Amino acid sequence: MQGGGYAVVLPVLQAPANTADVVPCERLRCFLVSCLVIIVFLNCPVSVQAGAWGQQEGKFFLSIQAYFYSTDKYYDHEGDRHGRGGTFNKFEINPYMEYGITDKDTVVANLFLDVLTDDASGSKRTTWGPADMELGLQHKFYQGRHGVMGVQALLIVPTGYDIDDDPRLGYGRFGGEVSLLYGNSFKFMERYGFVDLHLGIRDYFGYPSTQLRPALVAGYDVTQSWQALAWVEMHYGLDNGSEKSVGPNILIQPNYRLLKLSLGARYRVNPRLSIVAAGYQHAWGEDTGCGGGAYASIWYSY
Repeated sequence: MQGGGYAVVLPVLQAPANTADVVPCERLRCFLVSCLVIIVFLNCPVSVQAGAWGQQEGKFFLSIQAYFYSTDKYYDHEGDRHGRGGTFNKFEINPYMEYGITDKDTVVANLFLDVLTDDASGSKRTTWGPADMELGLQHKFYQGRHGVMGVQALLIVPTGYDIDDDPRLGYGRFGGEVSLLYGNSFKFMERYGFVDLHLGIRDYFGYPSTQLRPALVAGYDVTQSWQALAWVEMHYGLDNGSEKSVGPNILIQPNYRLLKLSLGARYRVNPRLSIVAAGYQHAWGEDTGCGGGAYASIWYSY
């Protein structure tokens, strides 16, 4: 799924019958090594989807998200829906971390452990392992009565999966993203809310195409403990990527466009711990999957 999201519990996994698709021990070891790299990175004295506010110096935020996506249809190049002759499912665990280096600078890390299944060819195929990880640095350059503004630089790092796997875990290419961030809070009917705007451009250096990535998140405190959340996210490919055959997996087309809508709720257990749940739908797209899904996450800050 063309993914991303702001900051999924994995069942016991069984290796698929086709061992050419997956080498479980190597993939698990790769994921653990990735976690260690992130831990070292976060502790260096020197956000992927961090909000414009970032973290204060010495503060840490952790989100563990469980994510599910399913589709049996796809959008063609004209944006029309078609059946794909089978069902594609994605289950994902997404650890996401922010750490405040200073009051203006926040380092961000986003990890993904995916389980993909697809039966469009008549037989069920499964791939699982760590997908591309994302490392970023966010700098807040304005904070005042008109809100918060910042910039973010992001590095996309492939994790050693096999590009010939079907379904595939990613593009297998390094990439980069630069974003402008804006956030503001408001008070309406004696309750507080916020808006968070993300305007980004992502490039994989040739293949796939460059993507414009705007996103808007809004939240409103329905009660002291409950907060309503809404997301609008777009991936808009510029069709400038070099051609490459990617097989039947509709999720890694070299040129695609996607509009995703999400609605959710946040429950504040205490000032440090929150539980978040949401559903989402692919509302429009070109050369990508239809469908939708749901996710749940735990937010913890200290």
